[in-house]
Amino acid sequence: MNTRLLVMIVLQALCLMYFLLSAGTFNSLGMVLPSMVEAFGMTWAQAGFGFTLLGTACGIVSLAPALTIRKLGIGRTLAAGTVILFVAFWLLYTSTGVMGYYLGTTLLGIGYCFCGTVPAVHILSSSFRRRSTVLGLYFTIGNLGAVAGPLLWYGSQSAGFDWRFYWLLFAVASVVVGGFCTLTAGRLHIAAPEEHVASPGAPAEWTVRRALGTVQFWVVVLAYTACLAINTTTHGFAYQHLMEHGIAQDRASQLISLAALVCAIGSALAGIAGEKTSARTLTMFSLGCLGVSAATLAMIDGPISLMLWMVTFGGGLGFSYVSTVMLLQSYFGQRASLELYSIMMAVSTSAAIGPALGGAVKDQTGSFSGIFLGLAVLSAVLFCAVAILRKPGERGVQAVQVVAAE
Repeated sequence: MNTRLLVMIVLQALCLMYFLLSAGTFNSLGMVLPSMVEAFGMTWAQAGFGFTLLGTACGIVSLAPALTIRKLGIGRTLAAGTVILFVAFWLLYTSTGVMGYYLGTTLLGIGYCFCGTVPAVHILSSSFRRRSTVLGLYFTIGNLGAVAGPLLWYGSQSAGFDWRFYWLLFAVASVVVGGFCTLTAGRLHIAAPEEHVASPGAPAEWTVRRALGTVQFWVVVLAYTACLAINTTTHGFAYQHLMEHGIAQDRASQLISLAALVCAIGSALAGIAGEKTSARTLTMFSLGCLGVSAATLAMIDGPISLMLWMVTFGGGLGFSYVSTVMLLQSYFGQRASLELYSIMMAVSTSAAIGPALGGAVKDQTGSFSGIFLGLAVLSAVLFCAVAILRKPGERGVQAVQVVAAE
C-alpha cells in the first residue's frame, strides 16, 4: 500500500478511536452516574472517586504505552489497549456494586491511555510536517465524540434502554474500532528517536533528562494539569449541577453536547492558529477560558451565564488539547516528545483529585459550586505562570549538544 495512503487511513482510524473514547469515557460517565448512583446506592463521594480512578489510571499508566511503543511497536500497543477497553466497558455493563464500578473505571483509564492521545500524538507528530494542523484535525474529529456521547445517552434513555445497554454498546464498538486501529497503524513505520534528524541550521533537540531539569517543562505540565482538572471535574458533575439549578434533563444534555461541539470547533481553530500563533499564547487563551468557565458554572443563574459557560468551557478545552502539545514540542523538539508527553500525562494524574474532592464538597455543603470556584483560582494562577514563561535559552540547547557529543 502507498505510504501516503496508509498514513491517511491511520489518521482516520486514530480519529475514530478518539471519537469513541471521547464519547464513552470522561464525557459519558458524568451522564450515566446519576443512574448508577441510584442503582448502587452510592454517595456522590463514591461516584466521584470512580471518576478519580479513571483519571488516575489514565495518567499513571501513561509511561507504559511509551515503553511498549518503543519496545513492541504501535500495533501491539493498540491491540493491548483494545482488549483492556473491551474488558472495562464489559465490567461497567455487568457491574452490580461499587467495586465493579471502580474496577471498570480503572481499566477504562488504562485502555484510554494505550489507545488514546499518547500513541496518537506520537504517530501523527512523526508522520506529518504540519503538526499543529493535523493535531487540530485529530482533536476536532475526536471531540465530536463528546458531542455524540451525551446525545446517545439521552437517545437511549428516550428509547427505553437502561444504563447497562449503553455500556454494552461501547464494549462492542471498542472491539470494532480497536481492531481497525491495530490493523492499520501496525503497518506504519515510525522512526526511532535516533532517526529524527534536525533541519539544517536548527538547534539540537533536547534530551528527556535535560528537559526535566527546566522550569519551563514543569510549568507546561502544570498548565496541562489545570486544564485536565477543570475538564474531568466539569464532566463529572456539570450534568447534576445544572439540574440542581433548575435546568431540565434534556436541556442539560443539550448544553453539554453543545459545549463539546464548541470544543471540537476550538480544536480545529487551534490547529490552524498554531501554524502562525505561538503555542504559549494559545495555552494562555485556553487557561483563561477554562478559568472563566469554572467560575461561571459555580455561579450560574440564567441563560446568559449558561451561554458564557458553554462557550468558554468548550473553547478553552478545545484549545488546550492542541496548545499544550505544541508548547511542549516547540520548547523541547520532537526527539523526546513521546517520553515527555507521557511524563506530562503521568504527572497530570494529580488532576484526578478534582472529582473526588468535588464529590466530598457536594456531600458536605450540598453544592458543587465550591470545587468549581477553587478550579477557577487554580487556572488564574497557571495563566500568570505561563504569561511570564519564556522559551528555554540557547545555553540549555548548547548543553544538550555537549552531552550529545559526549
